[in-house]
Amino acid sequence: MNNTILPFIIEKTKEKLTDRGALALIDEFITAVGLKEQIEETFPKPGSGRGIAGFNYIRSLLFHFIDGGRYLEDIYNLKNDKGFCELIRMPHIPTPDAVGDWLRRCGERGYVKHLTRSVDFLVKAYLKNSSCKDYTFDVDATHIKSEKGDAELNYKGFHGYHPMLGFLSDRSDEPVCSYVKFRQGNASAQTDILESLKHTSSLLSKKKRIKFFRSDSAAYQAEIINHCHDEGIKYTITADLDESVLESVSTIKPVAWRVHYDRKDGFRTNREYAETVHTMQKSNHSFRLIVIRELIEQLPLFEGFDKYKYHCIITNISPEEMDSQCVIWHHNGRGNAERFIEDVKYGLNLRYVPCGQFEANNAYFIIGIMAYNLIKLMQISVLPARWRKSAISTIKRRLLRLVAKVINKSRVPRLKLNKSLEEIKEFLLIREKIFALSLD
Repeated sequence: MNNTILPFIIEKTKEKLTDRGALALIDEFITAVGLKEQIEETFPKPGSGRGIAGFNYIRSLLFHFIDGGRYLEDIYNLKNDKGFCELIRMPHIPTPDAVGDWLRRCGERGYVKHLTRSVDFLVKAYLKNSSCKDYTFDVDATHIKSEKGDAELNYKGFHGYHPMLGFLSDRSDEPVCSYVKFRQGNASAQTDILESLKHTSSLLSKKKRIKFFRSDSAAYQAEIINHCHDEGIKYTITADLDESVLESVSTIKPVAWRVHYDRKDGFRTNREYAETVHTMQKSNHSFRLIVIRELIEQLPLFEGFDKYKYHCIITNISPEEMDSQCVIWHHNGRGNAERFIEDVKYGLNLRYVPCGQFEANNAYFIIGIMAYNLIKLMQISVLPARWRKSAISTIKRRLLRLVAKVINKSRVPRLKLNKSLEEIKEFLLIREKIFALSLD
């Protein structure tokens, strides 16, 4: 024990230890909900008998995302974890180079459409397990910074990609990502929003509907509000402060302004709100224009300039259903979309893409969204209630990263846990629910 500070000895062991014990639940869940069968039925078979099936690549990437991998090379962490590989009975996880080549083949051969069907499959499973009938749909775009060769320059001044994401939620449980479109960095924020609405609506059964749609000013388009109005969807959209909107604001009488209160604790803010009626040139209906104004701290030096800054919301929600104050509170809830996107990008490390080809990165990103929906489906169907509203990073850290010892007894892998009896009972209950789900 010379030349050491603490009196312990380091020795080599051949025991199969893993810190991914609970990650095997993901593998059981993939089978239980029918995702494995769905992928094997729809995804093209490998070209030769020695080729690796598409499902095994997708399965490896799902583990990669949920395990917290950042680069494809992190797949080696899974491949070298012999205890985990024996637990899930997958002795040959593809190498990072093989996964990269497969992603490029997916892009070249148009296999992304099969991946999108698998995402839709999980959305439908989520809706089936949700008791909610009226959903809120939030849509927003995000940026992924990348120096890959095909990345385009965006309006923020850096190269990357600009995916569009849509989220369905019942405003109580965690949402599901019902729409994903991986786009170049120079893609317009205004495009694909109507497509996201139509695609999400097509996934709903007759007993379920999109009741509310919320968006920033990217959705301030006549064709979108006409579609919502015709389909009976209640929308709240941030309005552009164009000339016609400001003209409508100018017609509001001084006595119409009311004090705006914060919803969380009810304190009086320094903002005021009022309401008028507005219409767009190509819209087929008029709508409410709710205006929030705030006094500019640095007042204009010259007369004739407005001393307020404005924020406007358009909506077709009737005053009987929501007054102006409630509409503002409801619309502010669209900030949840940014939280959902943060859960995607930081919980699953989807801030990075591995390849220099757009279509290969497209496939990679969609499989990441598949992993997101898989966890959200687990939250509402098999995980205990205390995990229902947890972020993915919390579930990974406190539930899935479970240190255990893997042994074989009578040719059956056994997972030995150093946990309390209550924690082991919870773990067993999750497995029982997964098994019941497979029977259903």
